[in-house]
Order: sequence, then structure tokens, then C-alpha cells
Amino acid sequence: MKIQRKAGKQRTGDVLSKSPEETQRIGFEIGRSLRVPGVVLLRGALGTGKTTLTRGIALGLGLKDPTLVNSPSFTLVNIYHGDCPIYHVDLYRLEGDRDLYSIGIDDFLGNDGVTVVEWSERLSAAIDQALEIEIEDGGGDTRMLHIRRSAKGLNRKAYSVKTACRVRSHPGRRQN
Repeated sequence: MKIQRKAGKQRTGDVLSKSPEETQRIGFEIGRSLRVPGVVLLRGALGTGKTTLTRGIALGLGLKDPTLVNSPSFTLVNIYHGDCPIYHVDLYRLEGDRDLYSIGIDDFLGNDGVTVVEWSERLSAAIDQALEIEIEDGGGDTRMLHIRRSAKGLNRKAYSVKTACRVRSHPGRRQN
């Protein structure tokens, strides 16, 4: 069940998931609704479903093979190709800004495609225009997803995912 409410300058919502499959379906719907360029910041304890949610987001962004989405804990960044580039970043093993910038995050974060960041609480600065999702373990397979998007600085010129990716992929070609 989704609860939408306005809190100050933020749009917020809570979504209850009762299984990993449901978490992936929720991610799919989130992915379908994202704008490009986009940033999704994920927080939650180990094993709460951040990668499962990311798999759904990638499917919603047009990735055809969900088995490609794995936790980038050791590689730090995985890149998937759906309707646009999808950067899957895991900050769990990073220890500071120097490590963060060594992976080149400033080259793609909010600039191209959609970036999904696991362990986003390790970022030292807030990111405007980001969708923030905290996953809370409710016991067993139950998860509560707390979703928040800051209205401050929202990119009002952003296009839908498919439109933005087509425009970038085929400049000069008329879109239907």
C-alpha cells in the first residue's frame, strides 16, 4: 500500500513489500517513473533488498536481463544498458571522498542516464533532484520503503526516460 503526503517541500511516500518479488515489482514501477538524468539514493541495513530494488528499477528502465544486476560491492560500479545507461554504485567499501572520486562518480552522477547508489549515506554532500529510498526490515521478507524526493531544484526540463534516451541516442531524429 502506498501512502502519499506532502511534507514541506518534499514529496514522500511509504510502500510496504511482503516479498523480494514484490520489492522488485516496486522497483520496476519506480524505474518506469524516473526522469533522465536521474539519481536514486538507497539506504538500508545489509540484506534489506537494495540490490533487489535496483534490479526492478533497471527492468523499469528497459534492461532486458535481470540476472545482469548484481551487487557491485567489489567492482564499485556496474553499468547496465536499458533505454538509457544505468549506473549501479555500491559505496559500502569506500572510506572517504578520495575513494568516492577515484571511481569517477562525478563523471556520471546526475549527468547521464540514471545512477542508483547503494549505501548513499556515505556520500558527504546532499544531491538535489535525487529520489531517496530507505528500506527498513520489517522481519521475514517484509520491508517498508520510505520514499522521498526533494522538490528543491527538481529538473523541470527533464524528459521521461524513454524520450530523453531517444533524444540523446538519435539527435536530429524526430520523436513520436
